[in-house]
Amino acid sequence: LDASGALVQRGIADGSMHRSSLVLRSSRKLLSPSLPPPHLLPSTLRLPLSTGALRSLSTQHFKASNTVHPLLPQKQYLAMEREMADKTGRQQNHIWSKDELDSALATFSDKHVPETLSDKVMHGFMYYGLYHPFNFITGYTHHDPSPSSLVWRLIVLESFAGVPGFVAAGMRHFHSLRALERDYGWIHTLLEEAENERMHLLTCLSMFQAGPVTRLMCIGAQFSMTPFLMMIYVVNPKAMHRFVGYLEQTACETYHNVISHLETPGTRLHAEWSGLPAPEIAKGYWKLPDDATWLDTLRCIYADESHHRDVNHTFASMASDDPNPFVHMHKEDAARAWKLEQAQRLLREHRHGSSASST
Repeated sequence: LDASGALVQRGIADGSMHRSSLVLRSSRKLLSPSLPPPHLLPSTLRLPLSTGALRSLSTQHFKASNTVHPLLPQKQYLAMEREMADKTGRQQNHIWSKDELDSALATFSDKHVPETLSDKVMHGFMYYGLYHPFNFITGYTHHDPSPSSLVWRLIVLESFAGVPGFVAAGMRHFHSLRALERDYGWIHTLLEEAENERMHLLTCLSMFQAGPVTRLMCIGAQFSMTPFLMMIYVVNPKAMHRFVGYLEQTACETYHNVISHLETPGTRLHAEWSGLPAPEIAKGYWKLPDDATWLDTLRCIYADESHHRDVNHTFASMASDDPNPFVHMHKEDAARAWKLEQAQRLLREHRHGSSASST
């Protein structure tokens, strides 16, 4: 038990850095290409960005700010070719700690203000062409929403949310093959996003049944929006990432509102959902404890959506051939998930051994 307890504590400590934090150098001396890659540097030289710094990065290209890109420009990226070729844990989801969940929930009102013409077009299309009509169709209201209006809303939302990441990853994959050029690590983050959204969908489906109308809406959304997103990515990749950033903003608004009402006695959501346990798929995916609730699951889903919001607004502010600043986080997530899995395994073995000895 002591060993497993120590392992749990060590795993949490090693993975305490927020998923959207970035690795920074503390001086220009640290920019020397002869130094080891960032994840091998001493912990004193790896500084996580604050939430405010992350928000500034998500709306401003690093070349126009005082923030150093964590993977540096292309030449330094290529100098780390062996490290970048290691695909370990590139699609591992982040396992959220309680402090990280609380920090993420505090950012629900963070919104990107449209600046360029394409930003304004994507913002208008998202909010007035999709968000408000979707609220009307599903019967969703911000004040005391009904569980029935949310069931098919969440299923349709997550069914569609898994499309853009896969479209963007596919388009960048084909461009890399066609142009005989590197992708600079974007594909991994985009594929992880698409898989993460698909897991959100499967989690919702493990709790609720999708009726014929819901299934029809999912099919219609996929068949209509996939060609639209592909066309946008061919013409203006930044516009599609900005669109996804706005999409994730609405998802954060929805999930935060659901969580708030679920935690408030007297609301319809509290009456019907407050006692629901977390589904088994959620316990495995986010490494939740056995007594986790549906509320715990929704908090994790919200945190994922807030990360997608920040990632896509960041991508929309970068050039398409800039190195992906989120690559190292996938490895950190994989290491943290493995440690937590080993800790849970040791704890189960200890409990099983104690139970067997007592009998």
